[in-house]
Formats: sequence, C-alpha cells, structure tokens
Amino acid sequence: MTSATRVRATALLDLPAVITAAGGDPYPALRQAGIDPAILARADLTIPAESVAWLLDGLAERHGIPDLGLRIATHRRLANIGVAGLVLGQQATVRDALAMVERYRHLMSDSLSLHVSETDGMATAMLGLAIGAGAPQRQSCELGLAAFVHLFRLLLGESWHPETVLFTHSAPQGTTLHRRFFGCPVQFDSTFDGFEFPGLYLDRINPEADATVAGYAASLLDALPGQETGAVATVVTRLVHALLPMGNASLANVARAMGRNLRTLQRELAVQGLEFRTILATARDDLAQTYLRDPALTIDAISERLGYASSTAFIRAFRARQGMTPGQARERAACLQSHTRQPARLP
Repeated sequence: MTSATRVRATALLDLPAVITAAGGDPYPALRQAGIDPAILARADLTIPAESVAWLLDGLAERHGIPDLGLRIATHRRLANIGVAGLVLGQQATVRDALAMVERYRHLMSDSLSLHVSETDGMATAMLGLAIGAGAPQRQSCELGLAAFVHLFRLLLGESWHPETVLFTHSAPQGTTLHRRFFGCPVQFDSTFDGFEFPGLYLDRINPEADATVAGYAASLLDALPGQETGAVATVVTRLVHALLPMGNASLANVARAMGRNLRTLQRELAVQGLEFRTILATARDDLAQTYLRDPALTIDAISERLGYASSTAFIRAFRARQGMTPGQARERAACLQSHTRQPARLP
C-alpha cells in the first residue's frame, strides 16, 4: 500500500544544484531512478515516494552529504507546490493551513502527514511518512519535516522556529545544517519524528492572509482531478505511521484525526475491501523492516516505536506475518547489505 504513495516532482527541483555544488553529478542517479530531470519543474507531475527515498539516501551516502534533505529544503519556495502554495500562504492561521494541506494532499504529497496534539499550552507535531517497506527514511523524513517548518514560517515569519525538533534516526557525523535550519535544539534517536512548539502559534492570525485570493486559488484546485479511489486508505496509513511511535495508532484516534465517525471510517475502508487492523499490521511491518536496518536500534526499542505492548508481542506478530523473527530478518538484511556493499541503494 505504502509503495504506491507519490510526491510532487518539484520537491526535487533543487536536487541537481545541491549535488553539483557538492562536486557531484546528479543526472546518472536520476536516470537510474527512472526520473527524467526535465520533469522536476513540472508542478503537475508526481514521482513514486519510494523511488525518491532511495534516490536521496543513495546520493547522500555516495557524495557524503548527511544533511542532503535539509540542503534541498533551504532552496524550497512556494513554486515547489504550485497553486496549492498560494492557497496555503493566504490562510488565516497555521491551523487553517494544516487543514488545507490535508484537503489538497493529493495535489502535493500523499506520503506525508502531520498530526498535531496539544497539552498544557504546548503542541507536538508528529510526522507520518509512508514510503514503502524497507526503504530508507532519513533524507525523506528530514526534507518532509523541513517542508512543514517552511509552512509555519510562511504564516508566522521566517524567524519562527520550533522549541525542539526530534528525529528517530541517529545523529549524522560531522557538521550539518540541522541547528542552523531549524533554529533550535535537534534531538536524534527519538521515539518519533516531529517538532514541539507553543500551541498559541496554531491560531496566531496571518496579517498577509487574503480570503478573496485564497478562495479563488482554492476554486482552481477544486477544479483539478480529485483523489484516487484508495485515498482514504492512504490517509489512514499516513496517520498510523505518525501515531504509532506515541502508542496512539488506534482506529478511534485515526478516525478522530480525520474528522470522521468511527463507523463511517470502517465503512469507507470496507468499500475498498480493507480493514484497519490490516493497514496497521502492514504499516508495522513496513516500519519494522526499515528500523531493522539500523543496528543501533534494539528489538525492544523497535517494538516500542511500533506500539507493541512488549518485545515478545512484536516478535510473535512479526514471525506470524513474515515467517521469521525480527532478529533473523535483521541478519538476512545485513547479509544482503554486505554482499551489495550499498546499504542505501539507488533504484
């Protein structure tokens, strides 16, 4: 399911310049990934998210650029998301803009989601990333999270920054742009990907908002082709990915995040021949395969990130679906990796 998610081609618009500036040649890798460089400026085209994930992590490793996603993000502009960018920029508040991102996600990237929870005046934004089983996530995650920080800055001013940014992957080696880009402490090896900030920013009024312009731009977007048939399942998948690390990936919580009645969501999934428990199991397996590629993560840590009550429950469920234990799957992946000597392969 997650392998079918896509990202807008313009998300990679500045990739060639970043790789070239680092002394590399991005075009062989783009062609190997099946991506025509000529389409990167086409706001109407999308690329498989899994292909982008392998491409970014492969280039980052090959050219020694551990913060490749952030370097691309520093060049990001409204043109990268076309008319949708105009709609977002004219929203009255960040909360309104996030609602619009969900409404028009099929015109931007259906592999990303941001789930925001509020407690005692503080808000936690958790990134959901659905890109396919076993695909590397570091660069896609950092680029995706940076895109949402850009959205906040679009409405709150370029000087805005979160209180803390958190990533589930390990800290990169050497000097990177993380602290400079986000403007706040960055924690690695966290239980979720996201950032924390005072909740008041969600409803701070954007003085540049123009309801007339926003309405006109929205009408243009509404005239474009709608979401694909499996859109509801894709949204559910993204939310499960966002909520799993916090232990909140239940049907009730997903339905609440989508603004739906629980039974309504069950019926919508049933129309597509799906059940929530199947989507949850698939998401857990996809993430498990990704986490198992990181030797620094223990089985206990992985089971916690996947929302299992214990490592025993994780091992039992994984073996039932995959025919092997997580430890055996890790050994198998390490063996394959040692043979290819390319842990972050290009497609």
